[in-house]
Amino acid sequence: MMPVDFSIVGTVHNHPSVSFHPSEADLPLLQRFGKVHIIAAYPYSFESWKAYKSIGNARSIRII
Repeated sequence: MMPVDFSIVGTVHNHPSVSFHPSEADLPLLQRFGKVHIIAAYPYSFESWKAYKSIGNARSIRII
């Protein structure tokens, strides 16, 4: 359990498989914490991640 912190803009976590799509277990987490969520997948390269909105839809983000 984390205390309420309105500076949280999202989450980052990894999947041990090659799928970076949100699982059913991920969806409540996405809806609870922020608006940007990044999921990285094996083999954890620059191409094996994706960003999602709180409802689980893919979104684009700019990496700077």
